Amino acid sequence: MSRIHLQRSEAVVLRRHDYGEADRILTLFTRDRGKVRAIAKGVRRIASRKSGHLELFTRCRLLLARGRNLEIVTQAETVDAYGPLREDLVRTAYAYHLAELTDRLTADENPGPAVFDLLTAMLSALTTAEEPSLVARYFELRLLGLSGYRPQLFHCALCQRQLEEEGNALSPSSGGALCPDCASRPGDALPLDGVVFRVLRFLQTRDWSAVGALRLEPATRGALERLTGAAIGHVLERDLSSMGFLRGLRASAAALGLSG
Repeated sequence: MSRIHLQRSEAVVLRRHDYGEADRILTLFTRDRGKVRAIAKGVRRIASRKSGHLELFTRCRLLLARGRNLEIVTQAETVDAYGPLREDLVRTAYAYHLAELTDRLTADENPGPAVFDLLTAMLSALTTAEEPSLVARYFELRLLGLSGYRPQLFHCALCQRQLEEEGNALSPSSGGALCPDCASRPGDALPLDGVVFRVLRFLQTRDWSAVGALRLEPATRGALERLTGAAIGHVLERDLSSMGFLRGLRASAAALGLSG
């Protein structure tokens, strides 16, 4: 009789979908193994003891058994449910964005403890942040860096000249910011306002403890989203459904005369 290989892992649930009559297929990001796919058998049954520990965005401790094609969740225990993310639609949408981006920018079975630490830290920050969009922008820039796509923001991505704070542009296809002399060369260059450029550099180089204290004007937040969104779109060659949902949420709020 073959031995069952069991492994304990701490993970965040990135994605899930129903399978069969009572099972769920999960996409997990683990601290020690990176992204793995697993099946939670019987988890949709009312009597299941695992269901509450395997909600989206939950940080949990798992006991996984090696299956033929998928890991099998045999035990689950919640470490942090990040409760406020489930009580506020805007925070829920941003949590989905963090999870979707992690899923898209990481490969299966590629250990990434720094990515895991970033993801869990930013899910925690998202529960209390006054500006959830700032959490998203910080996460985007840091995850791009950890994934090998760190935008160049201190030297021109084309001529390597040290950049001043004004008159620059951002070119996703060139890998970062461009000096005024190079700004017109690539077709995808986007203007970089001086304030926005300084904030981008701050997000890329400072800890969240400092970044979280920033208070930005709506126009600055909008510009940051467009710029990081362009960089991510170039890397992924596709749009993120979470960003489409967030834009729709804002449009609905505006139509109802709501702010924020």
